[in-house]
Amino acid sequence: MESDIDLILRVKSGDDSAFSEILKRYYNKILNYVYRYTNNRETSEDLTQEIFMRVHRSVKNYRPEAKFSTWLYKIATNLCLTEVATRAKKYASSLDEVQQNVGSLEDEKSVDQLHVRYRSEIKKMIFDAMNTLSEKERSAIMLCKYEQLSYDEVAQTLDCTVGAVKTYVYRGRMKLIDKLKPYLAEVEIDEM
Repeated sequence: MESDIDLILRVKSGDDSAFSEILKRYYNKILNYVYRYTNNRETSEDLTQEIFMRVHRSVKNYRPEAKFSTWLYKIATNLCLTEVATRAKKYASSLDEVQQNVGSLEDEKSVDQLHVRYRSEIKKMIFDAMNTLSEKERSAIMLCKYEQLSYDEVAQTLDCTVGAVKTYVYRGRMKLIDKLKPYLAEVEIDEM
């Protein structure tokens, strides 16, 4: 299998088939990463397409000293943070809406529907809790725990030290545990 750097060198020389290979390798990973920021499939797909368009446009600026995946996740993180900030300005999160949704759980008749709604509410609580973290904490947790990048790779992506990444992950986890503990007693804390 051809290395990422070899593929990027081919892309730089105008080989579109090399870019197609990059898409095959990374599209789903980036889509899932973006989804964890947006919690919306359609928005995630749009942002992922935009990320790869930016990669294609700026591939000439890529320097092989950094891993390609680190560079790619940096582009993705920056675009996601911009999207989250834009969305936060447009929409204020409403506690009343969450309370109505939780209250309506009691009215569900079907056990299957109740289970689906329960999982949906848990997912929303986790998403909302993640959104209370600082940008660095949220990004560090998502890159380390969900994308399974090394601390070194995350440090390069976030332009900080490895020690700072470890601090962001630790503080973020503690904040998540504190926010979610009253609601999710049955969830293993180590899974976060």
